[in-house]
Amino acid sequence: MKRIAVATVALTALSGTAPAMGAETVFNWSSFIPWVHPVNKALYIPWIEAVEKATEGRVKFNRLPKPVTAPRGHHDAVRTGQADAAFMVHGYLAKRFAAYQFASFPFLGDDAVIASVALQRTHDKFFAGKGYYKGVKLVGLHTHGPGHFYMRTKHVTTPADLKGVKIRTGGPVPLAMVEHMGAVSVRQPVTKAYELLAQGVVDGITFPWESVTSFRITKLVPFATEVPGGLYSASMYLILSEKKYDGLSDADKKAMAPFMGENYSRHAGAAWNKVNARGRAVALKAGSKIIDAPAPVVAAVKQVNDRLEKAYIADAAKLGLDGAAVLGYFRAQAKAVAGK
Repeated sequence: MKRIAVATVALTALSGTAPAMGAETVFNWSSFIPWVHPVNKALYIPWIEAVEKATEGRVKFNRLPKPVTAPRGHHDAVRTGQADAAFMVHGYLAKRFAAYQFASFPFLGDDAVIASVALQRTHDKFFAGKGYYKGVKLVGLHTHGPGHFYMRTKHVTTPADLKGVKIRTGGPVPLAMVEHMGAVSVRQPVTKAYELLAQGVVDGITFPWESVTSFRITKLVPFATEVPGGLYSASMYLILSEKKYDGLSDADKKAMAPFMGENYSRHAGAAWNKVNARGRAVALKAGSKIIDAPAPVVAAVKQVNDRLEKAYIADAAKLGLDGAAVLGYFRAQAKAVAGK
């Protein structure tokens, strides 16, 4: 598969001139993945350090040693003051964020920067005034890059290869994909991935490359089938305590501005490109056998994608949104970011 070069963003170059001295504000950050996790190390910790530097330490982030709640509870934890900062996955609150489901569809592309910036721009145009983040301060949005099939004993060369096979899936899009091909979806928390595969409870999993490494399943699923453009993706967002953010000085808000919105989405996408590339390289070195999905598999994915898009357009209308316009704009922005 043709690989798109990893985009990079130099956060430190954005910091500019520090504002005048002011009061110190500490945001308590709850992360439902360990702070040593590759995503925290590549994405969130550099962001934290850049903001602290830009504000000369007047804005600080206290990395809580344990999450204050389960993963899906982090949006409301920030809204209610249990924590002051957290990242979230839109799919964890699928009904609340149904408008964003398109960002989990197949074929979004192999470059998380492109998809992330297109998502941020689509949010800015269609969703910014809809109240989805009422009570919290939205920093920005991004995707995690393409997900693929990873199997214990064989590649997925045709939909028939999945008939009756048990696959651990996450959100509704990979669920729809595997069920369309005749597989049995096993809906267990992502933290159970190693156990499910090691014990033979499932025969495969849908993941981005980063997760194959971070969940230590590289040698358990040596047969990888990559869907060009992705079998699915996942959209995420970073939020802060609205109360604490509103209490910052104008100077500190100005200092933080270069690390929010589209600049944040570029940084986050670049981080995901980095960790996905690293995960793939580790798997190759460990002996993983990687193939591009053959035409029958791609055709099956396209069939499900067409169905998902039609359903999205219908569901968006119930939310007062033009779903076709959202999809069209997202695709146009992806092409613009890619320079096509």
